[in-house]
Amino acid sequence: MTPNDELTERIRRLTAFDPRISEKRMFGGICFLLDGKILAAARRTGTLMLQVGAEAAQKSVGEEGVAYMMMKGKPTANFIEVELGLVETDAELGNWLQLAERYVSVKEKS
Repeated sequence: MTPNDELTERIRRLTAFDPRISEKRMFGGICFLLDGKILAAARRTGTLMLQVGAEAAQKSVGEEGVAYMMMKGKPTANFIEVELGLVETDAELGNWLQLAERYVSVKEKS
């Protein structure tokens, strides 16, 4: 099992009981959607991709191991990538997923 597969399974376990979560193949892996909006994905690059919003992204990229997700060579404002070393435990992974959930669930209401 690759690190990407392991991370996908861990995300799946942590989100399994949330009926708002669905899965779709995107970004070279499985993307987890919250009410149809991108929440997180385990990327084939071995990183965790999250949609957290511009403000949280700006704060998060100051942390070692966190970077803006790049699309066509440009950083994306709302998406970050988190290295596996920052999500070694389910608690750490859960904290990152909660950060994304806060943004995506509010985005849904606007």
